[in-house]
Amino acid sequence: MKFEKKICVPLLVLFFFLPLRAQKIISKDVVNHLLQEGDSLSDQLIFNKSLQAYKKASSFSKKINFQNGAIESDLKIARTLNNLGFYKDSFKYLDSIEKKYTDQISERPEFKYQIIEITGLNYLKYDFKREAVVEFRKLPPLVNLSFKENTARLNAKIRTNVLIASCYEFVNNDTAYHYMRKAESIIKSERLDRTLDIPKIFQRNVLSVYRNLADYQQYFSKNLDSAYYYSDKVLALGEYIKSPYMYIYYRQRAQILHSDKKHKQSLVFCRRSLKIIKEKAVKEDLIDVYKLMYENYTSLGDEKNAAFYRAKYVPLKDSLVGTRTEGIIVSSDHMNSKKKMIKSQYKNKDRNFVIVGFFVIIFFIFIIYIVINRKKQKELKENIELKKKKLLEKENETQELKLKVKEGFEEVVLLAKTNSPEFVTLFISVYPDFYQALLTVYPDINTENLKFCALLRLSFSSKDIATYNFITPRAIQLRKNRLRKKLGISSTEDIYGWLNRLDNK
Repeated sequence: MKFEKKICVPLLVLFFFLPLRAQKIISKDVVNHLLQEGDSLSDQLIFNKSLQAYKKASSFSKKINFQNGAIESDLKIARTLNNLGFYKDSFKYLDSIEKKYTDQISERPEFKYQIIEITGLNYLKYDFKREAVVEFRKLPPLVNLSFKENTARLNAKIRTNVLIASCYEFVNNDTAYHYMRKAESIIKSERLDRTLDIPKIFQRNVLSVYRNLADYQQYFSKNLDSAYYYSDKVLALGEYIKSPYMYIYYRQRAQILHSDKKHKQSLVFCRRSLKIIKEKAVKEDLIDVYKLMYENYTSLGDEKNAAFYRAKYVPLKDSLVGTRTEGIIVSSDHMNSKKKMIKSQYKNKDRNFVIVGFFVIIFFIFIIYIVINRKKQKELKENIELKKKKLLEKENETQELKLKVKEGFEEVVLLAKTNSPEFVTLFISVYPDFYQALLTVYPDINTENLKFCALLRLSFSSKDIATYNFITPRAIQLRKNRLRKKLGISSTEDIYGWLNRLDNK
């Protein structure tokens, strides 16, 4: 019995202290070591292994409640998933970080900076350039807050300009060039363009600036000499620092040589690029190299090799269609989830404001409606009164005119019957419209014919005209015939009716 107690007591002590010992083993230093290990693997483009290191760092951070370590680990996981092409999972990590660590992110602008940058990179990979540039434009105000050390701050400024420029490539190339030159001006101001031995922190972004400038000179300025100049700087610095991205720089040189119709030399750099890619690069890089090799062999007339590389790149290209489609869905889902999150944050705060605002708007609409309606009613009443006044004036004028015409008609008829020389003058004053219409169809009419037409307009018969003018009815008939011909009145048409309608046409 005593023996059992001797064994049990040490065992109990051991089981009690083991968790404490494990807690001490998993420390912040362990987490930081794992993060450094992941960074080193990521620099070598060994993303699968770096992802494992970051996930282990995240798990350890959460076990020991090391929140900053957990945030940094998860951000590096999201960035690595972007590098591997798993953008949907990258978005999920970003969403999770923002939901779990809202307070910590608000206190640490460097975390906010990374979230925005990775979000923009995800959009950019799916060619959502408009959404990407919205994110990247949030970065400049955060640079000074996120990076206390001057070298890191300058490097962030270079990278921010590079990221914004990338959103304008093939969309607004002048704007893209503007931001690349801003980045280059920082490089020159720090004299980083005068030596290959530059601080490690700047190396990757300096290479990005030169590579983008080489692309701009090749594709948009069509200045191959300048494209070679920047490509030389990229190759020299890349080979000096043994950049893991040399496959990109070799591929770019191959593209410039292809544009310069130096197809054999272009193929040499294609093969260098392809040799490095192997399993390191994502699908898009393989497609670009295979396509370029196909184009070079086609230009050289080597149909066999051209067909071989075409057969390699076409299936890869087609497989990206599904990825792009997924990207649209993923990016849209992410944007929608962000909108929902923002709405939920402000929903309760804005609800009363919206309700009050709604009633205020309704009230103002009602007031405006009443004012407009009253104004319309007033205008309508005024218009009715004005129309009544005008109608009354018109009726008075008509009555006066009728009276005037009646009085004038009786006087004109009297002058006609007495064969007075004043007949024509008075007729014209009483029937001015008829006179003007008659002049239009018979401009050279003389006084005698005008008098004859006036008598017909007054409906005098041939017999009456003959009697009052002391001529024979036969003579009157002849004058009617001549007048028909002059005015173009057919023999079947009534001359009296024609003349009565003349001033009513």
